[in-house]
Amino acid sequence: MIWLLLFIIKLSESKEQTIYHGVIAASDTDETEVEKFCVTFDPDWFSSQYAYALTEETAARFEVYGGSSINGCSPITSVIEDKAIIIQDTGHCSVADRAARLNQAGARLIVIARTDGSLNVTDVNISNFTSAPIVLINSNSLVKITQLEGQSETLYLSFYLPQTKFDGNVIVIYAICIFCIVAGSYWSLYPQHMKISEFWTTTPKPPIRLVMHTSEEDQPESKGSICSNVIFGGFIVGIMATMLLLLYFAYKYFVYVFMGLFCVISSTGMYSLLFPCFAEISFFHFRWEILFRGKDRKIFPYKVALWLLCFCVAIVWFANRHVLSIWPLQVGMGICVCLNIIKSVPLPNLKIIAIIMVMLFVYDIFFVFITPYFTKDGMSIMEKVATGASSNKPVFDAPQDYSPSEQIPLSVKIPYLQKCDIKVCAPIYGMIGFGDIVIPGLLTAYCAYFDTLAHPGETKWYYIISCIAYAVGLALTYVALMAMEIAQPALLYLVPCTLSAVFATALKRGRYARYGLEELGSQHRDPLTMKQGAQKRTDWKL
Repeated sequence: MIWLLLFIIKLSESKEQTIYHGVIAASDTDETEVEKFCVTFDPDWFSSQYAYALTEETAARFEVYGGSSINGCSPITSVIEDKAIIIQDTGHCSVADRAARLNQAGARLIVIARTDGSLNVTDVNISNFTSAPIVLINSNSLVKITQLEGQSETLYLSFYLPQTKFDGNVIVIYAICIFCIVAGSYWSLYPQHMKISEFWTTTPKPPIRLVMHTSEEDQPESKGSICSNVIFGGFIVGIMATMLLLLYFAYKYFVYVFMGLFCVISSTGMYSLLFPCFAEISFFHFRWEILFRGKDRKIFPYKVALWLLCFCVAIVWFANRHVLSIWPLQVGMGICVCLNIIKSVPLPNLKIIAIIMVMLFVYDIFFVFITPYFTKDGMSIMEKVATGASSNKPVFDAPQDYSPSEQIPLSVKIPYLQKCDIKVCAPIYGMIGFGDIVIPGLLTAYCAYFDTLAHPGETKWYYIISCIAYAVGLALTYVALMAMEIAQPALLYLVPCTLSAVFATALKRGRYARYGLEELGSQHRDPLTMKQGAQKRTDWKL
């Protein structure tokens, strides 16, 4: 339950640092909606008696005061009873002084427009505010509202705090992750560059062989020690941590390196997925024969054309990466990346898989929950790198107009699908990193190898159970995300679920000690290969 305690600590800390965003809707006399604007606010500025409206329909509408210019720093002689008032940040008085005078004059909604003036918020925590909410808008919103005032006979403003509830993008991301795990692991059982028709007639032949021994003297030659596996696992995790830190300290430079890497690996993944389709078309089977260094070389033009096509798709994404509607292409490229890695990177034994997964479990906890105590802005290194957030400490101020920023594309990222007014502040996305798919996928792929080689012709129980465990772990991740309303490191749930399910199954079947201790070593596509001198066992099972 240690991670639960860390969640609670992180939750309480995040609330202190949160900059709240809301919406004000402008409408005319007949309640025809004109436009919506993003605002920021501090709940400490509100009376404890004020209850947030969560929808536009339940929000109170206040007529905008259209009298003489008021900034709240000098005594107010005008009567603004039950109206909304928009003031600019001119003058040097504090927000507390402005609020006191405006509330005394009868204002029910105070909108402070940020221009080039100063905003003194030093006394917000010791001030006694009344029931009128105070929100901030930027100068562009002020210009638009001023234009609307001129176009409407009477302008009304309503303030509310839209809630981002459960959205369909969660289901889409969940389905994509399960598909990558199930399909990628099963696809890894077949040779590369197969035609689609051959998948139904070819016996699965994993890219590794199983070496079994029947006596103490007959040990696999490639059996590694726990120490060497730990060193190898630490090396892999160390590389990942180094890349994360490079991105954190030099994000504006290395983000383009990772974009280029994404273009290359996604092109490779698309090629692997499209090749079986193109190989079925006889028109593409012609080839060129050339003489190179005294030997005849065969070149298939359609392979070259397919590579160019895949790379052109990646270039199209790169050129349009800031366009909001490009997300389906990026998601498709991400699926190709995950499937290709799961299919093409077999690990030799369960020991090294378990060690890497446990190390990444600790890695996720450290960079999500521990690093906020060391960063100057209180934001975790993982969150900042994943979202491309600014390195500057967040300062409470009016919302800035949304402008796309460079983000690392190594995640499945899908925008909020249903209508939500908070989108006027910025697009809302749900995302999950490639690592949260690929790392457990290495385990499920290993289970598929093991079932195919150790139990040919039988039900692939380890593969099925590991996939179910992944689905359960991912569901727990989203339950925690919605319950705690803070970003969750998925490996925190996926690693315990998948590893415990596989080991529990092995223990139940009575071969706990053997599972993973047999080497699945040499990377070639032969069927079950026995060590020389060993006898074939027909009753070998877990």
